Amino acid sequence: MLASLESVRKEITEALHSEPEIVTNGRKTPVPRSKSELTIRLARVDEAAQIVQLMKTIFRGRGHFSRASFASTTDVEQLMTQGKFLLAENEKGIIGCAYLEPRLEATRLHLLAVTPSHQRAGIGSQLLEAAERLSSSMQCLFMHLRVVNLHWDTIKFCRRRGYVEFALESLNGEQPVSLHCHIVRMCKRLETGRWAF
Repeated sequence: MLASLESVRKEITEALHSEPEIVTNGRKTPVPRSKSELTIRLARVDEAAQIVQLMKTIFRGRGHFSRASFASTTDVEQLMTQGKFLLAENEKGIIGCAYLEPRLEATRLHLLAVTPSHQRAGIGSQLLEAAERLSSSMQCLFMHLRVVNLHWDTIKFCRRRGYVEFALESLNGEQPVSLHCHIVRMCKRLETGRWAF
């Protein structure tokens, strides 16, 4: 009994000290150890300009299919009165952002974005988990999000984290849903009261 307890303790110790891995396109990749720690926290009102700059960096040259606007400091300050911004930062500054509007029936996640140079390192997963914890701590029952169907990697990312598709909608609410390009609405039931942010 004591020998098996020691072997289990040794396995756990080795697992804790081994290189962490992420899965990218089905292959395990070691995560480089860095001296900096990632911090995820709520944004302050005085950081609206930094959030706008981050959005310009992330979405440069690409359309962003969100009904919420992140284009100006005024837009971001207005959104801060309606919802919450979570920021991921390291020693270099803010490298990721999530925007959510907590509601009693379902939190709406309008944005989950990471700077291109830090993508595929698990930061998006950590931001999503923090958003879920924050919503759970406010007794929200579900998390809803919207993804353009052409962003297949994002849909797979959400599925792996427990989200399921439940509806389709058109890119422009005034037109019928196009089979070629539309928005996929996804949902996940949250475990309320379990986590604190």
